[in-house]
Amino acid sequence: MMFKSSFFVFLELLKRDLRGFWREYPNKLFDTGFMFFTNMIVFAYLMPKQGLDASYGVFLMFGAIASFGLIEIVGRVGVLLADIDGERAISQTMILPVSAKMVFCYIAIYWALTSMLLSVLLFPFGKLLLWDRFDLGQISFIRLIPIYLSANLFYGVFALWLTSILKGMEGLNTLWMRIINPIWMFGAYFYSWQASFKLSPIIAYASLINPMVYIMEGIRSAGLGQKGFLPYGACLAILWGFIILFGILATKRLKKRLDCV
Repeated sequence: MMFKSSFFVFLELLKRDLRGFWREYPNKLFDTGFMFFTNMIVFAYLMPKQGLDASYGVFLMFGAIASFGLIEIVGRVGVLLADIDGERAISQTMILPVSAKMVFCYIAIYWALTSMLLSVLLFPFGKLLLWDRFDLGQISFIRLIPIYLSANLFYGVFALWLTSILKGMEGLNTLWMRIINPIWMFGAYFYSWQASFKLSPIIAYASLINPMVYIMEGIRSAGLGQKGFLPYGACLAILWGFIILFGILATKRLKKRLDCV
C-alpha cells in the first residue's frame, strides 16, 4: 500500500513538471534544433571541403544527438543547487508520502524525459539535413532505442551526483571546464574508440573509465553498424553499471545533505 501511494505521488510529480515543460517546449526545441543545424552544416558540408571524409557528418550526427543531455547538465545542476542553497522547494517535496529515493528517481527521470523530448526529433531533422548521406536502413532500432533511453537516464543520474558533490553555486564556475568538457572531448565524440587505440592503446584503455565512450560507441554501433565500434552489448551493460553506481552515490550523498531520515 505504501509503495502504491509513493508511486502515485511519483507520477503526479512527473505530470506536474512535464506540464510546465510543455509551455517552454517550442522555444527549447528551436534552440536545440538551431544548435544541431549549425553543427551539421559545419561538419557535414563545410569540413569535407577541407579534406574531411564525407561520411563524417553522419558519424557526428549520432554523437551530437546522444550527447545532448550532457550539454544540459550544467544548467540542471545549477537549478537544483540554487534550490538546495535557497528556498529548498525539494524539502517540501520530501514531506509528501514518497521516499527520498523516489524523489531523486523522479528528478533523474524528469531530466531524462525532457532531454529525450528535445533530442528525439533531431533524428528526422538530421535526415532532412543530410538526406542521401544518412541511410535510415543502417539503423537497428532494436539496438538504438535501449541505448538512447539509457544514455539520457545516465545524464539525469550523473547530474544528480554532480549536484551532490558540489558544495555550492560557486562550484558551477569550474564544472564545465574541469568535468563536463574533458568527459565530452575524451568520450569518443569527435572520433571512434578504435581511432584512439590506433594512436595509443594506453590512451584508449584509459578512456574506458569514461562513460561517454560507451554512449558514443553504443549509439553509433546501433545507427551505423557494429563494425569499427566497441561491442554494443558491452556498451549497454557497462553504461547501466554507471547508472546504478552514480544513482547509489547520488542518493546517499543527497539524503545526507538534505537531512533525510
